[in-house]
Amino acid sequence: MLRTVVQFQRKTRTSDGAGGFTETWANLAGAPTRAMARAKSGAERYMSERVEATAQFMVVVRYFDGLKESDRVVFAGKAHNIRFINNIDFDNRWLEIDVSGGVAS
Repeated sequence: MLRTVVQFQRKTRTSDGAGGFTETWANLAGAPTRAMARAKSGAERYMSERVEATAQFMVVVRYFDGLKESDRVVFAGKAHNIRFINNIDFDNRWLEIDVSGGVAS
């Protein structure tokens, strides 16, 4: 069932060499690389004189410690914001993660 290749990423600050910082996304070490992903819903909305498409997905992976809602997951060539992380039955075996696509930052 874990057919989808995923990458979990965390926003990090790196020095730009001129006294400032640049924010980039770095892959999380030890995070699962395979998941079950399924679409939950999708929508289009008209905002600022343009149509913006969004989608909601459910991603299920083996449990790993340290994932935060401020992280993101990349699959199918797109970055998706993590909205909610559910440790199923508090068993530390599986994580059920609600993500939204189309609006990742």
